[in-house]
Order: sequence, then C-alpha cells, then structure tokens
Amino acid sequence: MSNNTICNCCNSLFADLDVPIKCDGCALLFHPKCSGLSASELKCLGLKNRVLKFFCSDCEKGLKELPELKSLLNKLLVEVENLKSNLGNNSNLSNEFIINEINERNKRAKNVIFYNIQESNSNQTGERLSYDNKQVNSTIASILVDTDNLPTPLKVIRLGRYQPGKLRPIKAIFESDSIVFDIIRNKNKLTHSNPPSTIYISTDRTPYQRDYMKSLKEELMTRTKNGESGLTIKFIKGTPKIVIVNTASNTLNNSQNFR
Repeated sequence: MSNNTICNCCNSLFADLDVPIKCDGCALLFHPKCSGLSASELKCLGLKNRVLKFFCSDCEKGLKELPELKSLLNKLLVEVENLKSNLGNNSNLSNEFIINEINERNKRAKNVIFYNIQESNSNQTGERLSYDNKQVNSTIASILVDTDNLPTPLKVIRLGRYQPGKLRPIKAIFESDSIVFDIIRNKNKLTHSNPPSTIYISTDRTPYQRDYMKSLKEELMTRTKNGESGLTIKFIKGTPKIVIVNTASNTLNNSQNFR
C-alpha cells in the first residue's frame, strides 16, 4: 500500500499493512475502522464474488435522495412539455424563455397568494405585519384538517402600494411546496364555509401563467356566449385547459379553483 494514500474519512495515511475499503459509489478509499462496517461485513467485502456493497456516507445520502431527484426531474420534464404545447409554433419564444419560465415557477412554488384579507389601520409597521400574519394563520386554520400541526409562513408581504379602499393581496412564503399543495388542495373550503368566506387563495403565478389564464377565461366567455354549455377551466397535469363537465355543480366547483 502506498504511504501517500489518504483515508477519505479521517485524512490520515494508510499504514503499509492496511487493507483499504473502496466505496462502490465514488471509488474513494477508507480505513476499515472508518467505514463503520462490522468484522463480518468486512470479511464479506473481501470475497471474490461478493454481493455486499459498501457506500460512504456521501454516496449513501445521494442514494436516499435519488427518488426525490427523479420526482423533481419528471416534474420539470412535464413542465417543459406543457410549456412547449402552450407556446405552439411561436418561434419568438425560445428555449431560453422556457428555462427562465421554469426557474421562475420553481422560485414561486413555495408561495401562496391570499386575496380580500382586510388591512390593519395601524400606523406601525410591526403591528400591521403582526395583523397580516394572524389573518393568514387564521385562514389556514379554517381549511386544514390537522390543526395541531398547522404550517406557518416564513414571511408575509403585502403586494403593491397602499390605496384607500383597495385591499392588497398578501404573498405568504412557506418552507416547502408540499405545504403550498396542501393549502391549495383545501382552498375550496373557504367558499363552502357558513357563511362563505370572501377570502380566496391561489398559487403564485408567473406573468406568463397569468396571461395564459386570462386568455383562457376570455376564450371560455366567448365560447359560452356562442352557445356552448358545460365548459370550465380545469388543471390537467399542471396545465389549465377548457374542458366539458357533466353537471352545473361540477362547473361551479371547478371554476372556483382558477380565480
């Protein structure tokens, strides 16, 4: 064994009689004692036709993250295909636009927008911020089932400049997009409450998503005026589309999702 070889864990040189353990992932070398393997496991690694594999802590962590990375990759691929489908033959919108659009959506994935929440009349910034936090938390508590583990936003921000008589939306930033998914999935409980709440919730859409949704609503209105019935806007694999529903109640419930 070369006395210039260093263990990747303790950064110490191997002795001449040391038998290093090679990681089956990154191929780096480790002292047997640094590998964390038992004596029987070390013997198994020495077999010619061994089945047991050794992965260092970094590679082990990477293996555990693979399912999450695969899920994220699949999600990004779906978003790319959806964007290409929406853009159609518009050659003015390049691959650079698609990449920037996906990056922007990922930045907004942990945000929820709350509309029609009353504003505090306090002149103190801290008091207004505290009031907005309480209103957001109260709204979340009214729609989520697990009230013992309610998510709280990392930050809440009023969007736009204050104008008397006009309620500014609140952007709430959460720790993960799974929290956002749970909130959005239950948002219709606001309209089904007794009495129905005037507050409504949406994801934080990019300018392109807002424009696309606006064009869909205009198309829906035009088609309805032209005599088509039973139409609504529904998300299919993350993309809003105009679809036909069977009943008026389904139309109402689905259309409320896309305000």
